Amino acid sequence: MSTSFTIWTKRLVITAIIGGVLLVSTIACQRVFNMSEINLLVDKANEQQLSYELIIHNPLTNAYSFTIMPD
Repeated sequence: MSTSFTIWTKRLVITAIIGGVLLVSTIACQRVFNMSEINLLVDKANEQQLSYELIIHNPLTNAYSFTIMPD
């Protein structure tokens, strides 16, 4: 009985660790991808001398909205 409990507990711990690694990896990828997009949008808007509004909605993932402002 204790052997099956120990095996089940180990599996649960391993699953939780793998889930945590996947979560952190997903957030890191979102952050990098969004930051790349933001840099590209800002650079292109500055090249064309456009006014824009950039709002970062979530600093953890860099979720954002980007709007070109009318002159």
